[in-house]
Amino acid sequence: MKKAFKFVVGLTVLLVAVGAIIMIWISESKSVLCDITPTDAAKEAYASGGEILYHDTDQELSFDGYMRCYALIYIPGGKELQITVKSNNSVYEKLGTTESRGYRFKLYDTETGKEFTDYSEVRESDGRYGYYRLAFSGVDFSDSADIELVMLSPGDDELGSVIKLHKAGQKFKEYSLTKEEIASLGGRDQK
Repeated sequence: MKKAFKFVVGLTVLLVAVGAIIMIWISESKSVLCDITPTDAAKEAYASGGEILYHDTDQELSFDGYMRCYALIYIPGGKELQITVKSNNSVYEKLGTTESRGYRFKLYDTETGKEFTDYSEVRESDGRYGYYRLAFSGVDFSDSADIELVMLSPGDDELGSVIKLHKAGQKFKEYSLTKEEIASLGGRDQK
């Protein structure tokens, strides 16, 4: 009887630990919507041999924990910034919205006060998380730019969450396209 009890307790502890590890692994995943979005600016930059740049976000997780950002890509010639936003579905209640209504986003340069609100988006959902691949137009980085991404409720300007994406002086690196990204931008898939 004692052995059976110890076995059940041990199995329960093991299952809880494995479940926790799986949840952490899922919440840290950065594979959904991480590829470059084949916008007109991205296709033109690829076709003309223009620069496609990237860097890690200055801050990956918002202070309130509702939003995580990754896969930042900047296309200087097209003045386009692409970023993936991952949010826990509990933020819908916080912002008084629904999954079908989503959120509004804007980029804000804290140095100049300039806002960038023109963007396209691609959405995906995976369990408890919503993913948005955003492509902002008209974004121009100066050396002193401090760029934040702001997530807003769709019905008003209530602040939802803020992440600093780029800080003054942060350097970009050249982005290496995958075979799939090359094909999506109009290039041939080189096997």
